[in-house]
Amino acid sequence: MRPLRHGYTNDTRGDGNVVLKRYQGGIDEVLRRGTELSVLERLPAGFPVPAVLGTPEGALELEQLPGLHGQDLIDEGLARPVLRSCGELLRRLQQVDVGRVFPGTAAGTGWVVVHGDFGPNNMLFDQDTFRVTGLLDWEWAHPGDRIEDVAWCEWIVRRHHPRAVADLGELFAGYGVRPSWARRKQAAVARCESFVERFRTGPTAARRRWQENLAVTRSWSE
Repeated sequence: MRPLRHGYTNDTRGDGNVVLKRYQGGIDEVLRRGTELSVLERLPAGFPVPAVLGTPEGALELEQLPGLHGQDLIDEGLARPVLRSCGELLRRLQQVDVGRVFPGTAAGTGWVVVHGDFGPNNMLFDQDTFRVTGLLDWEWAHPGDRIEDVAWCEWIVRRHHPRAVADLGELFAGYGVRPSWARRKQAAVARCESFVERFRTGPTAARRRWQENLAVTRSWSE
């Protein structure tokens, strides 16, 4: 198996049919693996996620899905159709029964299934239609507020694809609503703060990276 591109935290390798994902990063590896496994097994049939093929210790064997990586497509100048498809898929995800994916979630909370790292960085797209063929990396998934994923998708664009910020309207068009900037920024800041706290006793480089991300995010204006 060869290392796959766009793997930042974990060791991810594929042979064209199977992806072997070993959980790394210095923190919560067992919990992250367990979260991804349970979510992938509980999402409804037809949702564009890889099938679980095996569960070796410390890793998962997953179906290798077809499609082009969202970050590559944005770098090629195709942010508009990519971001519209991101919004459309997020709207679909938030219609999934949260109690099915996270049993025990209290009724009436208004919570939805939150991917936790939603954005073109974790998505594959059909090269002709830009339909999402794969939403990957569910290790940070949890029940939560619907603002979280849309705000984080915007964060990915602002932080890693600044030239595509002008195309963010397509994300909200696909999603069906444009939440207020105050709510979106607050959610992005809170997410960065959670990573700063998570890595407080973890690897120094990771902690410094998230402290920098937090400072940059706090400086943004719409």
